[in-house]
Amino acid sequence: MTISAKHTHSIHVDAPVEKVFGYIEVPAHFVAAMAGPEDTDIVLGKVDQKPDGEVTSYEVKHREFGMHLSTTLTRQEYVANERLVDHASLGMTHMFTVEPDDAGTKLTYAWDASKLMKMIDATFYHTDRQIDELLENVKKEIEALP
Repeated sequence: MTISAKHTHSIHVDAPVEKVFGYIEVPAHFVAAMAGPEDTDIVLGKVDQKPDGEVTSYEVKHREFGMHLSTTLTRQEYVANERLVDHASLGMTHMFTVEPDDAGTKLTYAWDASKLMKMIDATFYHTDRQIDELLENVKKEIEALP
């Protein structure tokens, strides 16, 4: 699946592809990276998995404009050690890809949505400014792993 992403950013991680992919495929790690260390308004809810442990969907609980909201992300594509695509019930698509890069991994995050969601994002959330911070959070956590 290819998406024409509004926001696409990459970062080099000093770890092998398998380690990076193993980290990003866990919904709790994505939610923690989105939230950052100080944000308690974004938390992981229920995670649904296949019997083999592969994630099929997960819930993200968040607080926006004083309201408690819940978003379900459905895993649309899973290619081990290559790509993850999660589609949110609010209309956004999140895609992570990994590929070998020198002595580590190039981790790429792409985000896309409908025109309406892009306008809402540009007005209130500014995802384009937050992606680099999200990737830095992921890089830091992965590189700290044994």
